[in-house]
Amino acid sequence: MATDAFSLLAPPIQRILWRMRWTALRPIQVDAIHRIIEGQDDIIISARTASGKTEAAFLPILSCISSEPRSSVRAMYIGPLKALINDQFRRLEELCEYAQIPVQRWHGDVSGSQKQSLLGNPSGVLLITPESLESLFVNRSTRLTALFRQLAFVVIDEVHAFVGRERGTHLRSLLRRVESHVNGDYRIVALSATVGDPRITASWLRPERSERVNVITDADEQKEVRYKIYGYRKRRTQTFEEGNQHDSDDILAMANDIYDAHAGTHNLIFANRKADVELFADLLNERCRRDGRPQEFLVHHGSLSKEVREQTEELMRASRPATTLCSATLELGIDIGNVVAVGQIGVPWSVSSLVQRLGRSGRKEGQPSIMRVYVAESEAGPDSDLVDRLYPNLLQAIAMTELMLEKWTEPQTIMDMDLSTFVQQVLSVLAETGGVLAERLFDRLVRLGTFKRIDKPLFVKVLRGIAEHDLIEQMTQGDLILGLGGQRIVSHYAFYSAFATPEEYRVAHEGRPIGTLPALSVPEVNDHIILGGRRWQIVGVDHKRSEITVTPARGRKPPRFLGGGGEIHARVRQKMREVLLGQKKLPYLNEQGCEMLTEARCSASEAALHVAPLLVLSDRSCLWFTWTGTRAQRTLCLMAAAAGVRATDMGIAILFDASASRVIHTYHTYLGAMPDALTLAARIPSKHVRKYDQYLSDELLNESLAECALDLPAAESVIRDAGEPYLLGYTGESPAY
Repeated sequence: MATDAFSLLAPPIQRILWRMRWTALRPIQVDAIHRIIEGQDDIIISARTASGKTEAAFLPILSCISSEPRSSVRAMYIGPLKALINDQFRRLEELCEYAQIPVQRWHGDVSGSQKQSLLGNPSGVLLITPESLESLFVNRSTRLTALFRQLAFVVIDEVHAFVGRERGTHLRSLLRRVESHVNGDYRIVALSATVGDPRITASWLRPERSERVNVITDADEQKEVRYKIYGYRKRRTQTFEEGNQHDSDDILAMANDIYDAHAGTHNLIFANRKADVELFADLLNERCRRDGRPQEFLVHHGSLSKEVREQTEELMRASRPATTLCSATLELGIDIGNVVAVGQIGVPWSVSSLVQRLGRSGRKEGQPSIMRVYVAESEAGPDSDLVDRLYPNLLQAIAMTELMLEKWTEPQTIMDMDLSTFVQQVLSVLAETGGVLAERLFDRLVRLGTFKRIDKPLFVKVLRGIAEHDLIEQMTQGDLILGLGGQRIVSHYAFYSAFATPEEYRVAHEGRPIGTLPALSVPEVNDHIILGGRRWQIVGVDHKRSEITVTPARGRKPPRFLGGGGEIHARVRQKMREVLLGQKKLPYLNEQGCEMLTEARCSASEAALHVAPLLVLSDRSCLWFTWTGTRAQRTLCLMAAAAGVRATDMGIAILFDASASRVIHTYHTYLGAMPDALTLAARIPSKHVRKYDQYLSDELLNESLAECALDLPAAESVIRDAGEPYLLGYTGESPAY
């Protein structure tokens, strides 16, 4: 064992490690022990999955608090998922046993008696989700000081799941509010396998003192990786007969490849859409039935009931072979036993997600990380659109793989103008205090809080706006209190989360919950769906109770889950261009994938994309290959619309219903005087994208969208970089239109 670091640990922690037969500390654990015990700064521990990050944080933290028992929670662990908290609870229990440090959980599945025990005698380590921490502010506000007055450490697990998202803004606001109940200050230790830019994460953790956030990485990180991308051409041969869908050859080929690679072992297979999770689970289990094997392909996603998800997790931890098809619900580090390999159906939305999913396999020492990515593209012919002939999904998968090999992941953004979450926090503070003066509310949430981009005029606008919806009201003496509408919102359990939860219908068979379906995708009676990896027929729909009754059925029809996407970073799109216009051979592509890439490169060469980004399609249409990120692309499309030019976002390109000369003139004009971001944001048709946006005026939503949805500097840069003479070199007379 590393003697110097080990000697710094408290004797009870040393005894626990000997009892657990530890023979050595890993490098990141040695580094963390020195930084936490001997220093005073905050820490980010960034290392691959299963590298010992949790122990790196808690060995020194438990050593610090074991010798100073206090009558309050001393360390608070915050995790994004209840299941992750339950896993960490089991790990920490053993570490804390001999040190006699209490470890307690607080979330919706924890009994009332256990919660009362913590409130009656707060001490040790508390494991909690942001939503449960919110519930403490709303329902246990008089106990907060007793709970947290001697808080010394806050551990934020999977910090990448918070930064740049509504949950992250919510969590940072809650932690700033916790500070008012702490005697002194607490230190933050953040854990993640994918920190894109540590400086941004440090600024998110400690905006006023980010220079005092130290980063620990696993410099000796070495792991064998076996990785392959499988490309498929989707032939449109699906037919419908007697209500059943006959799967096309490409889907069946993909399913057979997945089966051959994963049957008989323990694996995870991710899919971007829940419908694909269900469809492929059904196809794979059908293959099991044909081969006379037990049905070993399981399902796990957010629309399944808790009981079904927990049963899947339990089966994965057992010794019998099992492979789970899942959405992002199993991307984080929930304990599901040893995973031999990971599959990915479709291209993931970020390099960070790709790295996170790859890290779910090969967690044991000496075991390789194995990942297979399955990408299906519509078969392109001579008459296909150029974008389709470039096979953009395959290009994106390759680009993300190349960036992963370069050890790059997306730098996260800090959401400074999240007015929806600000509204939620206004209601939370009023629920906590029973009423507060506007000046003190401003101090709590803005001057001393998280929302520092909100100045006093904007603060007043938000308050007046939500007062019109009866969320708040002002007493004659000046105190702000919850209005009737605000009381209704705060009293509902859904209030504890700052992000929107879509309305869903409960699906049940003989009274047993199977899962849920989105309210906008409710099927009709007699329709067939797949849910929980099984086929069901709809026998009843109760709209008043939001309930669907099903019975087992033979037909197969994927449920109409609402699809969702993510924002693509500009560097991913630029890498796609580099791959397309380059000649690099990629050993991780299967034979068909190599053929598709060769076809895409030929199409790009024929279109001279290496010379000109603007392609003339006709005298009234053209295609501009921008190769930029989602936010800049959105901005460029809105700029065109503001000039009266219809623009369609094609991902890697923009299709214009206008002549090339008009498009050139439009963007050339903008270089002389860039439009105002608020003006562009006003053109976004659907503004209610966050949970409490419905209570904000269009004027306020435009301010938020201008900050969070657009990127005017990046759009200007794309215009300038397009190059002469195809975009910037147009100097002729203004075109007639």
